[in-house]
Amino acid sequence: MKRFINMGSIPQFREVVKNLQHQVRYDGLDEDGNPIYTDRKMPIIKVQATEKIHGTNAAVCYSHPDGFWVQSRKNIITPEKDNAACAFAAQANDIAWMEIIDSLINEYNIDCHKEIITVYFEWCGGNIQKNACVSGLDKMAVIFKYFKVSPIEPQTSDDGKEVAARWLETKITGMTEDDVQPVQNPEKNIYNVASFPSVELEIDFNEPQMAVNEMIKLTEEVEDNSGIAKAFNVPDNIGEGWVWTFVLDGNRFIWKTKGEKHAGKSKVKVLKPVDEAKEKIKIDFVNNVACQAFRLDQMFTEVKNSEYNGDVMKMSMKDMGTYLRLIHKDIIKEHSDELMEKGLEPKTINGMVSKVAKDYFINRLNEEQM
Repeated sequence: MKRFINMGSIPQFREVVKNLQHQVRYDGLDEDGNPIYTDRKMPIIKVQATEKIHGTNAAVCYSHPDGFWVQSRKNIITPEKDNAACAFAAQANDIAWMEIIDSLINEYNIDCHKEIITVYFEWCGGNIQKNACVSGLDKMAVIFKYFKVSPIEPQTSDDGKEVAARWLETKITGMTEDDVQPVQNPEKNIYNVASFPSVELEIDFNEPQMAVNEMIKLTEEVEDNSGIAKAFNVPDNIGEGWVWTFVLDGNRFIWKTKGEKHAGKSKVKVLKPVDEAKEKIKIDFVNNVACQAFRLDQMFTEVKNSEYNGDVMKMSMKDMGTYLRLIHKDIIKEHSDELMEKGLEPKTINGMVSKVAKDYFINRLNEEQM
């Protein structure tokens, strides 16, 4: 039976950082069902951004049992119940779409007897949206960088875990390994966003805030210099921003940075510039002053002794709040003068301090309760 395959929302950068931290550092549950986190180092990743296109989200789906169908952002659509004539155009070009789908099936050895392939794209151009890089052009589909492969029915792996959907790139290999091409069919107004200019940024997710200013700079540049608008010979059209994506261990991470020009009077969420010099001061203070090992150890021991008479086996993740309050209180008590000298306030470092202190607490608790 045909079913809707959700793409999911595109979160803000800060949410992506949290989700990545969870994936990298999550280590299961303890006996009480509380999450266990480690202090594993976060990765440094080269992230590619493709230009964001202002249109309406859509997808084509296929499985051997159910055939070919079309979706909008929230529903399965048909030419009779359509969204900006998207299903009509997709069904009219179903041969071209199936050639694209077949090429991806062959590239990745996808078993469509057991799996659904979903190719997401932006349905754009025409009068679908104003103030966009493709405004005024013929309606077109622009395929996203990644597509989704989902089990038709719930499946379990050899170790008993449920098989999750996976994300793969919308590209195929040619005669050689170096000959990699994005899937598309321009003759049918089906393009791939990866065929247009993109940008790349190396992000150290141990200090992700240090990448914010560069993302803002690149977003401001694309507003007046849209590679997609130039490719279609409408260079005065406005670029909206970038969509940043990468896949780690089968999980796709995605966020967007948008400019303000395309929105007109509407307000859009944009990244706030980061004072890199101030960030470095904060990081240095947290690492070398606030979160010195002696303080983290002292407050852990204080919780253990004051609450449980020194019996660490009675401690749990529920004590984290008390522990963090003691840490923050001691920092203000001992280092208020240094904070003032550096132009910092407690609230500007509390998040960083909590992150370091939480990692210490979790690891210390796990070690002593083994």
